[in-house]
Amino acid sequence: MKLVSAGLLCALSCFAQSPEPEFSDVFFRLDAGKLVPLERQTSSIQGKASGFIVMNAKGVAILTGGKSPVRFRSEDALDFIVRSPLAASAADPEALYCLRKLDAKKKQRELVITTLHASPLGASTKRTATTGLLPVTFSRYGNSSYKLSTPPLPPGEYSVGRLYGQLVFCFGVD
Repeated sequence: MKLVSAGLLCALSCFAQSPEPEFSDVFFRLDAGKLVPLERQTSSIQGKASGFIVMNAKGVAILTGGKSPVRFRSEDALDFIVRSPLAASAADPEALYCLRKLDAKKKQRELVITTLHASPLGASTKRTATTGLLPVTFSRYGNSSYKLSTPPLPPGEYSVGRLYGQLVFCFGVD
């Protein structure tokens, strides 16, 4: 009887220490064992071009608001939790999720995703999926989630999300 009770107690305490998000691909910050929601944004894609005979253009993911209302301190290391349908498999989380630095403007945050250069002699495009990517360390968390860990970040605006997704979860560092 004592063995069963001790095993049940251990299982309950382990479960209590590992809260997981309810839904897949929704990010939270893990802070003192609690999940803290991040700002949820869906980016819109906008094109910008300049030039006459020689043209330069870029595709930019736009996020509304110049700053995220979710703020963290620059001296804190950050851990983020995301439930993933692939967490129980051998899938590489670096091929799925990323942390990005955003370019903060007065009324919006931006991330350049495509560049184009065209002239009478030809044109070239570059898809810049890796623009703004920052290094993170991945580990399994709970039964169905990943933990993304990063050292303290410099002040600025950031997002976590799928590598190629328009839905992102934003936060700022002061």
